[in-house]
Amino acid sequence: MLAAIRPDSWNLPLFLHVLGATLLFGTTATVAIAGFAGRARSEHAALLTRVVLRTFLLGVVPSWILMRVGAGLIADKEFPDETPGWVNVGFIVSEPGAVLLIVVGILAWLAARKQGAGRAAIAVPVLMSIYLVALGVAWFAMSAKP
Repeated sequence: MLAAIRPDSWNLPLFLHVLGATLLFGTTATVAIAGFAGRARSEHAALLTRVVLRTFLLGVVPSWILMRVGAGLIADKEFPDETPGWVNVGFIVSEPGAVLLIVVGILAWLAARKQGAGRAAIAVPVLMSIYLVALGVAWFAMSAKP
């Protein structure tokens, strides 16, 4: 019902935020699944590690930027004075998530250099799974508004 009374100027930033968040969730899940698959199938580890790195660079990073820019734009328009708790949950997940994504990017690059061998190749899907759970919590907070 709130969307029916929202000004039209808020539609684009909200759409960009939701699009970025949906793409971020999907690409994060893809990185985690491909990373675990690379560990399970050692003969395809090098290929899947390259897939993880490319998906991270071409999917996760741009979708995180899109989600965060859209969130900042809509939060400034919709809540100029004080942000509610459910919005703060999103900021709590996205801001430390940027640090986590930097670490994962470095680890994914190291894993790709070693062609899927080493501890970096194990750490990437584990960290992305943790971030996927955090994104799910933020998704619940954004949609249910508890």
